[in-house]
Amino acid sequence: MDERYLFAQDLARRAGSLALDYFRNRARLTVELKGPQDFVSRADRDVEALLRREIARAFPADRFLGEETAEAYAGPIDGCWVVDPIDGTHNFLRGVSYWNVAIAYVEQGRARIGVVFDPVSGELYHGTRGGGAWCDDANGRSRLQVATTTVLAGACVALGHHDRAPSADYLEIRRRMMAAGVAMRNFGSGALQLAHVAQGRLDGFIELSLSIWDAIGGVLLIEEAGGYAAPFAPASATAKATCVACAPGIAEEVEELLRIEDRGSS
Repeated sequence: MDERYLFAQDLARRAGSLALDYFRNRARLTVELKGPQDFVSRADRDVEALLRREIARAFPADRFLGEETAEAYAGPIDGCWVVDPIDGTHNFLRGVSYWNVAIAYVEQGRARIGVVFDPVSGELYHGTRGGGAWCDDANGRSRLQVATTTVLAGACVALGHHDRAPSADYLEIRRRMMAAGVAMRNFGSGALQLAHVAQGRLDGFIELSLSIWDAIGGVLLIEEAGGYAAPFAPASATAKATCVACAPGIAEEVEELLRIEDRGSS
C-alpha cells in the first residue's frame, strides 16, 4: 500500500501537468456534449488514458474505473483505482481555475488512498486510511484538519449540484440553508470542494447525486482530517449517491437539513 500511495501522488502530478497544458491551450480543444450541460473534451480522454496506462504498467493486476470509460466497467469495486481525469470539466473549459485530478485506490468499496491535485495552485491533497491526510504546496507539507466550526449559522457550506436534473429536494435544502444563515457556495468540482472541507477552507459539503469518482477519495481525506462523512456507497460503478461531509461540530445540524421526512414540509 505504501508503494501505491507514493505512486498515486506522483501520478496525480503527471496527469495534472498534462491537464494544465490543455487548460492553457483550451481554445484548441474540440468539445463534445454527452448530455445537457455535460461536456467532455480530448483533454478528459487523454488524461484518463495516461492514468489507465500508467496504473496498468505499475500494478497490472489492479482494476481501473475512470469517468470517461465507466460504462464499460464490470466487476466489484475492489482492488480498483477510481479516477476522474478532470473533475470540474465545465470550469476547465470556461477558463475557471477550479478543477482537479482525482485518484483513489479502493478495496471492498472503501478508499484506502485518496489524492486530489489542483494543478493551477499546485496544491496536492493526499491521505491513506489510518495514516492521516496532508497538503503539499509551495511551502511544504501540512497536515489537514477540518474546521472547528460548531454553529451552522454563518458556516460556509458548499451545496453541490448540476443543472441536468432539477430537484425539489435541492431547492428545499437551499431554502433551509438560507433560513439558517448559512454562507452557501457551489464551485463546480466535487472532489476539490471535499478537499477544501478537509483543509478547513469550507465547513461542509452536500451533494444529493454524486458519482464515486468525484467523492470517494475526498471523503477519505475528510475522515482522516477529523471530519464527519456520512456513508457513501453508490449501488454500482455508474450509480450516484448522496455525499455529505462537514466539520464534526455542525454534523447534526447538517444532517437535519437533509432529513427526508421533513423535506418540503417546513
